[in-house]
Amino acid sequence: MRDIEDQPGQETTPLLSTNHTELSLQQQQEQQEEKNMIKKDAIFGTMTQIGLALFAGLIISVLVRLPFNVFIFHAVFMVLFVVLSTEGIFLLQPTSTPKEKEKGLKIHATFIGLSYLCAIGGFSAILYHKASSNKDHFTSYHGKLGLIVFCFLLFQFLFGLTMAFIPNLYGNVTKAKSLWKYHRMTGYTLIIIVMVTAQLGIRADYIYNNLWSPKLMIGHWIALIFIIIGISGRVRFYKWGFSKGNNTVVSRN
Repeated sequence: MRDIEDQPGQETTPLLSTNHTELSLQQQQEQQEEKNMIKKDAIFGTMTQIGLALFAGLIISVLVRLPFNVFIFHAVFMVLFVVLSTEGIFLLQPTSTPKEKEKGLKIHATFIGLSYLCAIGGFSAILYHKASSNKDHFTSYHGKLGLIVFCFLLFQFLFGLTMAFIPNLYGNVTKAKSLWKYHRMTGYTLIIIVMVTAQLGIRADYIYNNLWSPKLMIGHWIALIFIIIGISGRVRFYKWGFSKGNNTVVSRN
């Protein structure tokens, strides 16, 4: 008697084809990559939030010790500006699907818009404070960088606003979208300058001399490091055109 596998007409094709097996393995790999991405984003996201909370908390701990004056408005508005602008970037980073990106864009625009209003409030407060005290403007590195930030922010705000909501200014939607990577690059550049400016402001005599303890400056360094690492860890460089991304769910920024 011949073996079954030798009988004519006997089906010898594997139940799972090689292509199907490869596809299944690829899907498993993508799912694992997505899980790893979510975990990584969660870790870096937590670092960002801790850094922002520490930054705001340390400054508030100084402001409550100061007599009320116009300068308080500058500090409060600028703390809100730093927090809102950072959150505006942070909340847009994990978007992946078109629906997520559309929702993320609206949230991003809202937070950045509010942060710009806070920047206007803080900038106006310090101008009034300097003028009423007969003091010169933009004499410190903090003041000079603050002016650069204010102008840079206006450019960045209008750049993003027109690309998102008035794309025809750049020819068409496709051309406007091709400029998004530059908006991202300038946005990350701006947030770095913002952080440097904030750190210079924290070290101004008026703030430094009213710290509960000079040792608390260590907390500001920790906050800065946490924010920078947290935001940087969620960046997807393929959106800058430096490396290839894919269109799967794994690509989450």
